[in-house]
Amino acid sequence: MSAENKQSAVEVAKANSQYVSGDIAAELVDGQDHFGKDSVQLLKHHGIYQQDNRDVRGASGGGKSDRQIRFMVRTKIPGGRVTSEQMLAELDLCDEIGNGTLRVTTRQGLQLHGVLKDDLKRTIARINEVKLSTLAACGDVERNVM
Repeated sequence: MSAENKQSAVEVAKANSQYVSGDIAAELVDGQDHFGKDSVQLLKHHGIYQQDNRDVRGASGGGKSDRQIRFMVRTKIPGGRVTSEQMLAELDLCDEIGNGTLRVTTRQGLQLHGVLKDDLKRTIARINEVKLSTLAACGDVERNVM
């Protein structure tokens, strides 16, 4: 492959990921509070960003070892419309699982911050129960503009 056509590390990870699943399932139950480098990229296609807790970043003066890993889960809202039941369910999630905030984005999405890795599966299931989805809500995918 020529230098012009060389794929980025992210593109290689996606190509080898078995339809953007990769090692996510195994890493979800590995006892760690975070995902590996390739999975972090693949999670975006499932509406999840791995982040460190911004509220305590640098508070102890330590380095990366002192970081508290949390996740942001973005719900995709095609057409920008949600029912009152869906919105109330998202607000319940932010209080029960997240950090108490629900952010509305300019790309017709809802962001739930502060989710722990152990709560990701339950969070996605609850979002799906009210007929919403996180698929293709993040990363290098086409998103809505509001």
